Parts: sequence; structure tokens; C-alpha cells
Amino acid sequence: MATDQGDRTVCRLRFQHEGRDRVFTVSDRPIVIGRSPECDLLLAHESISRQHARLAFDDEGWTLTDLDSKNGSRVNTFHVKEQVLRNGDRIDLGSIRIFAEIGPESATSRARVIFDEKKAPAMHTEVLDLQGLDHLLQAAGDRAAAPRPSPFSDNDVLAGIDDDLMRTPVPEAGTSPELLRLVSESAESLLACTTLAETLERILSLVFANVPVERGVICLYDDESGVVEPMAMRNREGVPDVPIEISTNITGVAIEEKQAVLIKDTAMDERFGAAESVIMMDIHSAMCAPLLRDDKVSGYIYVDRQSSAHPFDMPQLQALSILALLAAVAVEQAGLRDDVRREQELRVRLARYSSPAVVERIIADPEVGMGSMVADEGDVSVLFADLTGFTTMAERLPPSEVVLILNQVFERLTRAVFALDGTLDKFRGDGMMAFFGAPLPMADHAERAVEAALQMQEALARLNEAREGVRPIKMRIGVNSGPVVVGDIGSPARKDYTVIGDVVNVASRLESSVAQPGQIVIGEPTWHAVRHAYTADALDEARLKGKRESVRPYRVTGRIGADLGPTRAL
Repeated sequence: MATDQGDRTVCRLRFQHEGRDRVFTVSDRPIVIGRSPECDLLLAHESISRQHARLAFDDEGWTLTDLDSKNGSRVNTFHVKEQVLRNGDRIDLGSIRIFAEIGPESATSRARVIFDEKKAPAMHTEVLDLQGLDHLLQAAGDRAAAPRPSPFSDNDVLAGIDDDLMRTPVPEAGTSPELLRLVSESAESLLACTTLAETLERILSLVFANVPVERGVICLYDDESGVVEPMAMRNREGVPDVPIEISTNITGVAIEEKQAVLIKDTAMDERFGAAESVIMMDIHSAMCAPLLRDDKVSGYIYVDRQSSAHPFDMPQLQALSILALLAAVAVEQAGLRDDVRREQELRVRLARYSSPAVVERIIADPEVGMGSMVADEGDVSVLFADLTGFTTMAERLPPSEVVLILNQVFERLTRAVFALDGTLDKFRGDGMMAFFGAPLPMADHAERAVEAALQMQEALARLNEAREGVRPIKMRIGVNSGPVVVGDIGSPARKDYTVIGDVVNVASRLESSVAQPGQIVIGEPTWHAVRHAYTADALDEARLKGKRESVRPYRVTGRIGADLGPTRAL
């Protein structure tokens, strides 16, 4: 390097720290930047590592090296391990932002490099702030996302966009008739398309129809996971046979800075021209616009040209940005439709098992939702009920009358289960199974199960009184409480919401082997949980099928006090 003092290349670092503008001039000796007092440039901030980065001059120039810092080092928004700096580069160390001024000492001593944070440092790169354009679509997008019978059934979205465009000035060069037409056509795409994939394909087609694009991709981006998913891609010939490779250097800026980026000529661009992806793919001109909605990026539209003719310009970047903003509205609407669809599916599934009150409580709690259906351990009370002598009676009746009687009986029994917020598991011929304590946990699930059993017997007695002149129907009920596995159980093709475990088997045996017609027999765990609210007679110990040890069953005889226990009204 030149040793003449007037021609010596120097590096000055300009930054704000502790509320003050500061300038640090780097000499020939390498320096270490960090928050340790031993560092050459001390930055006392919690986001800075003790020894964060090293800056030294070598044959290639001033090189910044990250010293395995906790929060990393970035140059022009990109994380780097080692990077040669250029004049005007932005350096982010933790949350400290530094601007590099590199040049002959005589030049840097006379003038400070001005760096606009909203602009890229290279003269062949331009960016577009989307806030002004987003304002034009805000009202229309809100109306499009509002609940209605069909999200795309009315034309007020298109009318709203046109009205806002007429009332609100568009940034420079954006008031052309072509841009207005593009907005209208894009809005019509939101109205005409019914799926997100169809909408994004249509928007990409509009890009190719209005901008001299050779390759284009629309990707969705998940901010939490960082996953990028291609949703639509095209080249001049149509849909490519293999995925299109794009420059992540360019798309990364659009996502992180939330700005549309235009690289007019990569051969002359200081920031992106040397990027390996740009060189390998022979990109001459490129644009990328984020799908920005309510300050959140949900994806981007990326386009480029590999031929040097007709480089992109600012009006085309504005057109691409309008399309990206409308695509962001489509993504938001698709998310709302998916939420509604998932809620409807959950509501339909829950309605098969649970009372309307339980369904509404699950739907209203976003932390429960579909998670309530996932198989897991839980403490519940299981109830089995079976009609005695019904098979013999059914043999003498027409099938239609058998079905009518069963429907009358099960309607009343189900009503009793739902009245106590129980879950109906299944009907088994002339019997049924229910449980209490899931999908919503219940501390008093044993009381609810016993109360439901009493109400079921009472409902059946009233039905028998109404059916004068016919043989009364009687019912056995068994109840047991304890830990089970509860949730969606089965094969991928079919799953049922149910409970499994020894507690279930004991409840079934109590009903089939111990209970007599008209009786409610409960297991010992259930009795200990409800003895303060119900009366029962202890029965002889019983050896149940499949159990090595005998169990002590109890026959429920009534309630203690009319005001105790859960609501009893049917």
C-alpha cells in the first residue's frame, strides 16, 4: 500500500453511542471492537460481546472479522464471518450501527460520507418504501378481509382501491394510467380467484404481462421458522421443469428491510454485483418486493433478467410493489379462510361428542382448539349404560318401531350427559358410553358422571310412564374414575375421540357383570370422590373379567341434599 501520508488509505467508523455522535479512526494496527475494557474500540452495550469483531488492513483492504460473537456481525444487513469493507458500508454489531468511511486520508478528512439508512449504498441499486403504496390499499384490504358470506362475492374491494387511488397521490412516476390499470386488474384477481395458489399464479401472470421479466417467483415466508416456500414460478417459456434458483442476497434485503429492491445493472452494482448467487446465475437486472401487510412480511415476489437489454426501472418496481401488496392481502385472506375452515371442522367434530356449551368454550379458547383432541393422559370418569331386555322386546317389533324407541331413549340419555358437560363416546347397539373430564378438564368429573347417571335413570322412568300399556324399558349403568389416555385414537384414515385404559374396562364390567336392571354401580375411586354428595350401598367384592384382583363396587341410592352437586335440570 502507498506510504505517502497524503495518499494513505484510512478507515473511519462513524456511529452513535450513549447519545453522542462518535468517529473512530483506524490506524495501520489491527483493532478489536467489543465491550471489554481491553478492546481498542470500547462499545459498552449488552448486545456487544466482550471481544466482538476485529478490523485490520490487508492486501484486499479493510477486513472485518467476527470473533464468534454472541449476536453476530452484519455488513449491509448480511451476517458475515469475514468481509472486506467498502466505502459507505453499514456495519451492525449487536444493536450498534456503524458506517464505514474508507478512502485517501486527504479526502476523508475533508468530507464525511453521507449514508441514508433507507437507501442502498450502491448507485445502481434503488429501494422503494412501501408505506405510501400500502396506504392506498389499506382500506380496501380491510374490507376484503372483513367477514362476509363469500370473501370474493362483492365488488367493493375493487371500487375501494380505485376510489383511494383517485383521492390519494401515488409516489413519483406512479400516477400513470398503466399503474392504475394494473391495480384494477390485480384487484379483480382477488375477486375472481377462490384459492391462495390460484391468486398468486394470477398475480405472477400479471407481472409477466406488465414487466419485461424473464424469470419470476412468488414465495411465502414464515417469520418464526424462517422457512421460505415457493408458491408460484414462471419463466418466459411457462412453468419451468425444475425449480428456479434465485438470489437470496436480494430477497434477504427485501424481507429484512421491508422495502422493494431494484438492481438496475448487477455489473455496476457495488452491493450485489459481487454476490456469488448473482454471478453463478448470470443475473443482469433484478427486483424483489416483499408481501407487506400491517408491517409484517409474509413473502416476496422476485423477478430478474439474465439478458442485458431492457434493465428494470423505478416505475416497474412500483408496479411490482403494487402486485406484492395485493398478494399480501390475498395471503391474509387465505389465512382467515383457513382459520374459519379449521374452526368449522373442529366445531363439527366436537358437536358429535360434546354439548353446545362445551363446543363454544373450546372454540373460544385459542390455547385449547385442536389441541384438545390430541391423545394424552387425563383423569376422567367413564360411564357405560345398557338397556336390559331390549333385544327380546325388539324381536317382536317392526324395525321402524325399534329405531323409533331407541331414538327416543338415546335422545333423553344424551341430553342428560350433555347437561353435565359430558362427552358422548359412542352408541353400542342398545347401549352407550360417555365420559366426563375431557376435552375440558373437570375437577368434579366423578360427581358429574354420577349425577348424569341418576338423571338418565330418571329420564328413562318418565319415558316409561308416557308409554302406557307396554313393557317398561330398564337400564344398567356402571361408572368408574381414574387415569386414562384420551384423545384422537385410531389410524390415519380414521380416528375417533375416545378413552382407553383399565378404568374404561372396569366401568364396562361394572355395568355388564355387577349392576342389575335399574341400578347404578360405581367403582371405589368414584365413590371416594362423590361420597360427600351421594349415598350408596357397598356391595360384595367382585372378580371382574380380565382383573386379577377383586374390586369393591358401590350401588348409588340417592343424593345428599337437593342443592348439592352440579345442575340437575334436563
